[in-house]
Amino acid sequence: MKAFLLREYNHKMSLEEREDPVPGPTEIILRVRACGVCGTDLKIISGKIPPSIVTLPHTPGHEIAGEVVAIGSAVTDVKIGQRGIVYFYIACKDCEMCRTGKENVCFSIKRLGFELPGGFSELVRLPAYNFCPFDEEKPLTEMAVLPDAVATSYHALKTMADVKAGQDVMIMGIGGLGIHAIQIAKLMGARVFAVARREEPLQLATEQGADFVINSSEESSSKKVMELTKGRGVDVVIENVGSAQSMSWSLPCLKRRGRLVIVGYDPLNPYPLNPMEMHYNEWILCGSRVSTKQELLEVIDLVERGRIKPIVYKLLPWEKANEAIDELKSRRGIGRTVLTF
Repeated sequence: MKAFLLREYNHKMSLEEREDPVPGPTEIILRVRACGVCGTDLKIISGKIPPSIVTLPHTPGHEIAGEVVAIGSAVTDVKIGQRGIVYFYIACKDCEMCRTGKENVCFSIKRLGFELPGGFSELVRLPAYNFCPFDEEKPLTEMAVLPDAVATSYHALKTMADVKAGQDVMIMGIGGLGIHAIQIAKLMGARVFAVARREEPLQLATEQGADFVINSSEESSSKKVMELTKGRGVDVVIENVGSAQSMSWSLPCLKRRGRLVIVGYDPLNPYPLNPMEMHYNEWILCGSRVSTKQELLEVIDLVERGRIKPIVYKLLPWEKANEAIDELKSRRGIGRTVLTF
């Protein structure tokens, strides 16, 4: 098979011949037909993810869709030829976190495209458990982005923020995550404030149902939010950027006892909190890490029923993976680029 390999940080990946993977008894081999390109892939390629997680040479790519071409001897519930997407978190299934339905924070977690070879490759090996079939009438290129761009926002809003109908939700950062977070928050009955630094994503945010859009490069997001909420602030902030700068804008937008859910992160620039503000406002801050498999299955169902529409910005032949990374680096796109095989 052919696969992209990152051999040196901050350099282009090379397309190389590799040995075809062979499934273990409980594993399958998926022929990759589509793979999303995520901001985290850029972090990996630029060396911002610690070497304890990513070991070179490495094949990135974790938003994977394809068809099954081989199954292990003990696999009974997956058939050759089935199409599906991949829950890319591989958990131990027996630690305290896994036993209590929190497999996304398993103590022994490994991930395709991070600790393990990912989907910038013709073939990928994974446990049969991590294969999630869907209605085969749905396009693979759209379904590929569900495991991260959609399921991550779903987990952040449903599980970590526990959004209720009638609440105000601010989405900080309108990219692949943010544009789906808008749809999900509206589905939950929230009033949505979308914040970004460019007009193009804000226009898309309006098309997807955002009630208010704020260009943070032109006006203060906290001042505008306070004006629109009569000085009270929003109930929930979904922080998809996670930089020191964006956090300094988003945290003051919270209502007292509001909840800020950190989805995005900048590994090199942590944000210092003001303990006095935290104390006086009783703000709640929490992290949010992708989703559980059950939540991904719920997302698949919502997409199949037309309640969520996956948004793909651009399709590129997978041989142009380096071009997709360069475009992501330049911040020209609005949403996910998907590599097609």
